[in-house]
Amino acid sequence: MAHKIMQKFISLLLSAALGAGIVAGAALTFEPAALHARAAEEIDGHRFLTENDGYRLYLKEEDLSLIIEDKATGTIMESAVSYDDGKNNDIWLGAMRSAVVLTLINKSDDTLQADLLNDQVSKTVTTNDHGFTAELYWKKYSLGFTLEVGFDNNGLTARIPESSIREDSEQYFIGTIRIYPFMGYSYLDDKEGYMLVPDGNGALIYLDDKEGRYASGFSGTIYGTDIGFEDSKVETLLWNRYNTIADAEKVLAPVFGIAHTGEGMAFLGIVEDGRERAAIEVVPNGASVDYNRAYARFVLRRLYTQPTSNNSTVGSLRICEADRSHSDLQVRFLFLSGEDADYVGMAAAYRNYLLGKGDLEIREDTYKTRIDFLGSDRQSWVLGTQAVVMTTVDDIKEIYGDLQSEGITDILSVYKGWQKGGLYNLPLTSLSVESKLGGKGDLKSLMNSLQGTDTELYLYDNALLINPDETNATFNVIKKVNKRRYEYTTYKDVYETFYYLTPARSKLLLNRFAKSITSAGTPNLALAGITNNLFTYTYSTEKYTRFDCAAVYAEAIDALASGTNLLLEQPISAYWNDTSVFLDMPLYTSHYILEDESVPFLSLTLKGVMPVYAEYVNFEANGQEFFLKMIETGSYPSFYVTGADSSELIYTNSNDVYSSRYESYRGRILEYTEVFRDLSSRTAGATVTGHVIDGDLRIVTYSNGLKIYLNYGTSPRTADGVTVEGMDYAIVD
Repeated sequence: MAHKIMQKFISLLLSAALGAGIVAGAALTFEPAALHARAAEEIDGHRFLTENDGYRLYLKEEDLSLIIEDKATGTIMESAVSYDDGKNNDIWLGAMRSAVVLTLINKSDDTLQADLLNDQVSKTVTTNDHGFTAELYWKKYSLGFTLEVGFDNNGLTARIPESSIREDSEQYFIGTIRIYPFMGYSYLDDKEGYMLVPDGNGALIYLDDKEGRYASGFSGTIYGTDIGFEDSKVETLLWNRYNTIADAEKVLAPVFGIAHTGEGMAFLGIVEDGRERAAIEVVPNGASVDYNRAYARFVLRRLYTQPTSNNSTVGSLRICEADRSHSDLQVRFLFLSGEDADYVGMAAAYRNYLLGKGDLEIREDTYKTRIDFLGSDRQSWVLGTQAVVMTTVDDIKEIYGDLQSEGITDILSVYKGWQKGGLYNLPLTSLSVESKLGGKGDLKSLMNSLQGTDTELYLYDNALLINPDETNATFNVIKKVNKRRYEYTTYKDVYETFYYLTPARSKLLLNRFAKSITSAGTPNLALAGITNNLFTYTYSTEKYTRFDCAAVYAEAIDALASGTNLLLEQPISAYWNDTSVFLDMPLYTSHYILEDESVPFLSLTLKGVMPVYAEYVNFEANGQEFFLKMIETGSYPSFYVTGADSSELIYTNSNDVYSSRYESYRGRILEYTEVFRDLSSRTAGATVTGHVIDGDLRIVTYSNGLKIYLNYGTSPRTADGVTVEGMDYAIVD
């Protein structure tokens, strides 16, 4: 194996040397300036096509594979596997070497592969100053499209225009398309580095030899699972009541990447078009083949299960969607070199990309103590339900007064369960306040008194859900593609099932609610539900796609952002520009066994751009570790408190709020405020330029020179002359 890799290295080196004008018999020097003064005519069968300021692009027309060369160092990245270990069949060889790989649907079979090597493909390639276009048509399957590749100082784009997609057969349809799925690949452990996984805040899979431990890789649908295709499943319940398996973290940003750290070259992939119906795949070696790869998989059609009777266990059919998705498909590859060729450089590249597009704006990153309140919930009673009052308006005033006496006046709060009928009386249409909390008058009075101060109180609204036990849910709720109504099960006693509102209905009711609170002089809104959910659905016999859903939600959120003071709970990247604060940033991943390390990719991207608040401190089992995580990621703490004791919630849907009384958290709130207020002042306006992982030690470097050393171990660690005790941190300006 090592011999073959060396042979390949020598071949590439000689090829580059000959292209640079070194004649046979001349002395071979290794001076980069001489060796890479101009482009080689060809590298490994790929001819020179074009270049930008930092890189050169080479193309092989046979399979449309690419080589990207770093002009400064001569380091290359390949889009197709050039070394075959002899273990792979023709199907896998086609997948590893083709620029585009399709899965086709034929009746109830969605496993047929089409590629550029194993199939007879009509191919017309036209080059231009910035890349090429290739018109492709699979004659056997009567389908095709145009691949457009562009290369400039903003990276490489690979695009399939929607208007070019043809499906001329009544037998074969396009299920999925992968574009350059082996870009930046590596074989077993032949390269040092890792792959970036967009799981939660971020994770890495190292490019070491996995020794066949994993049968599959990471697969995450961008912006969350599509519940429109969700089949019924048997949950793992404790005592037939408690769900024991936590949901996976969502893919909040359409990114992936590979870093060859030993060679100082990396790329960040960004799904620009078609992301609403695409997935990120990050697959380590040993999963089917011995190659590490990361790519985007676009879904055009899916099979779904259609029950043949009201009893789904009696029988069902596997049916193909009648119509495919209609969207351009585009991936952008941003290449990074030298010190930038790591996940910190990827985060900086993504931040600059979003800022440059206007999809993100720099906001004032001033620390506020976040304390959210639970107003009321409901518990079952003799006839119906009765209110369980947890935090009244007077309780909030008292808590604010107590904090102000301690010098804490800059406070951010979200008030949940303020509405008549409690937290789960949804949807909201007006400012109708639970009378036992103080009523509309008291709440308006409090919010008006806070205007002009550093304390902000926001009203919480989950605009996705409707409670059929409290509201007529016969109309305006979604059904899945199989025409069965989607039900969200809570596994709680009072309200067991919720439905999803149609996006159009959510938008309509949000407009009503926004008018109600703005006319009352209380225009502070914290929005949830529609901030990180997209789905395919049917309504009134019509089918709507995730693209339709995203368009309606974007219009609704944009309107709210311009008419209210808006905060978004764990928003997907499409809405980052509409919120002044990121609420409930996940600091961890889904803890998949194949992930080698968690990294704060999203936090690195947003630090210095907007305030980011972590999920609630109350419910973290290891409080000190979570405290260090917040310091490491530059995230701020969040507390969920109540005036009454949380034991009052035992018979409500909020029975998982097992610790919330303000008095129990007062000391920690004061302590954390002092720590994070100081840290915020010392990092104001700065971005993270370095993040080092050394076992249990983390070293975070900011653009203003500040360094933070964090020790997650139990024994002291020393770095740069700084000693950090176990489970502690140190800051050096």
